[in-house]
Amino acid sequence: MNLIYQEFIQAVKACSGPVLWVVDEHALHLTPSQLGDTSRITFITNRVDQMNSLTEDGLTCHYSDFEFDALPQSGFDLVLYRVSKEKAIVHHVINQAAQVLKPNGKLVLAGGKNEGIKTYVDKATKYLNAEKHIEKISKDDWIAELKNQHSDEPSLDDKNYRELIEINQQNGLSLISKPGVFGWNKVDQGSAYLIEQMPEFMKRLNLSKDQVTQSVIDLGCGYGYLLSSMPQFGFKTLVGTDNNAAAITAAKATLAANDLEGEIIAANCAEGIDQKFDVVVCNPPFHQGFSVEGELTDRFLASARRLLVSGGAAIFVVNAFIPIESKAKHYFKKVDELANNKKFKVIRLAGKKPYQAEL
Repeated sequence: MNLIYQEFIQAVKACSGPVLWVVDEHALHLTPSQLGDTSRITFITNRVDQMNSLTEDGLTCHYSDFEFDALPQSGFDLVLYRVSKEKAIVHHVINQAAQVLKPNGKLVLAGGKNEGIKTYVDKATKYLNAEKHIEKISKDDWIAELKNQHSDEPSLDDKNYRELIEINQQNGLSLISKPGVFGWNKVDQGSAYLIEQMPEFMKRLNLSKDQVTQSVIDLGCGYGYLLSSMPQFGFKTLVGTDNNAAAITAAKATLAANDLEGEIIAANCAEGIDQKFDVVVCNPPFHQGFSVEGELTDRFLASARRLLVSGGAAIFVVNAFIPIESKAKHYFKKVDELANNKKFKVIRLAGKKPYQAEL
């Protein structure tokens, strides 16, 4: 188990009162038996897959865009938080932790040196007027225990975390986003490149004569840029899915801002969605250092295959260096590169293979 979570478990066992554990994209790999008395532990997460895993284990978990208002104010003796990748989220959680901690309650922060943990600890110490104890627990990881004394210091800059804002007008679309969504304050270049290839992609669709191209699902929809661009290509039924609560909120707002009707579903890689679609569009969360051999690639490709009607096709955009084609051939008979600008490539997937092909 990760050393940080070993330290968190020890902190839970040393605390006799209510505990709040803040969870984001970092996998937990916990079992209830490791935690002792779980009746006094509450989890809060912005990821639906984390929520599903925790609740399946019988643990109490709130799924939201880190909305602490629903939690008991000044109600926790201990708050645990392994810092997130985005600064605005970290600042928001620290600000909210101050509201839910009892006087003299403890905030435990942990993370890597390259993630800015020491800076976050310094900021939180000042904001909470806290007594601080910090120690190095591995080559890169640090953990700090801060005793909440409450202060009149201004809250940390969370980029107005709760607010939805228009970040851009793109091809006549109003794009609404907020902190907490990946790439929240910009137009994703990969998604824009995929949209450029849609006319050619649509020409190659091989639906039967009695099928009319009208339904599309966006896997990992973010704030809804790709999905909101689909009506220009004739789609009538719009569905987007993401596991991030902030993305769900923003995507709904983007559809509404453009007077588009659609459904935005909180799901992990479209898990639980039974509807079939003519087209799947996807800009998956693959990045520098990503291994195509990982489970995430299979999840997105398997979901795309499962969701397509006979004769339908999927269109993916990935960084040019990611060899997704090798995995895609286990799921689809036709794997074609539509475009490659050396930064991104757009891949067309068609002809679903039987499920046994991946075994």
